[in-house]
Amino acid sequence: MRAVGRIFAALIGFILAISAAALFMLAASVGLTPTDPADSVWFWGSFGVSAAMTASYLGAMALAPWAVVILITEVFRLRSALVYLAVGGLLGVLPSLGLTPMMRPLDGDPRNIAILVAAGIVGGFVYWLVAGRMAGVDGVFLTGTGRPRDER
Repeated sequence: MRAVGRIFAALIGFILAISAAALFMLAASVGLTPTDPADSVWFWGSFGVSAAMTASYLGAMALAPWAVVILITEVFRLRSALVYLAVGGLLGVLPSLGLTPMMRPLDGDPRNIAILVAAGIVGGFVYWLVAGRMAGVDGVFLTGTGRPRDER
């Protein structure tokens, strides 16, 4: 039963991490203040729609690699925030190298690359806060029984 709980924690952590990364990317790209105060309703409405679209796009790009990371960290009980921050940053670098199939290379634009790397780090940190701190608790994935391994 604990394995089911860990799966739900990983799923919720992934969704929140992708949402945080998308919000960060949007805030870093367009800012958080409208150019004209009279257009604030339009600005925030389009910001919300853009955040949802960005999150769905990021989720589609990051699902497979992040699933591998989640599996590895659960099996080996890697709970360090540094692991999640590094992997998030690495996933942010991949589009700049042209290694993501859904995105064209960024042609070395340092601002966009920095925004993607920082968004990946933000996403990795949020995942660690939600689900990564307790990765592999009680050895659920190692023993399959929900009971801790014998750690002699």
